[in-house]
Amino acid sequence: MNMYRKILFLVLLIFVCLTGFWLGLRISRHNERKIETDRMELCLELYRDYRQTQDQQKLAAELKKIGFSPQDFQMIIDRFIYYRTRKSSMDQALRLLDAFKSGYNVQPARVVKVSGFASDSFKLDAEILAVFENQPDLIEKAFEG
Repeated sequence: MNMYRKILFLVLLIFVCLTGFWLGLRISRHNERKIETDRMELCLELYRDYRQTQDQQKLAAELKKIGFSPQDFQMIIDRFIYYRTRKSSMDQALRLLDAFKSGYNVQPARVVKVSGFASDSFKLDAEILAVFENQPDLIEKAFEG
């Protein structure tokens, strides 16, 4: 009987330790962010179409559909150009993107404000960098095509 009590105590102790370890991991781990790139991809497609047609009314109508003003669109395209021309800092920016996706609080030195991105200061750059990471051919088509 004494032997069963010791075994039960050890099993219970191991169970409590494992439960505590699991809870500690759940509490201390950052929540991963999902980065949607649909609007940035659409902006690149609109930019490519605009470069071919030069139709500002069509561009303004399409931007209104997705909730961007022409100034927002210009800032987004400027950010794409900024990251395209600064290839040497792209690795660092992609590391920041990975940290942002992992849930870490990234505090940028300078914030570019675009409507719809007020909740997260790095979200605009994260979406742009995610397009660089996932669809570099779309960026090539928009700027070189």
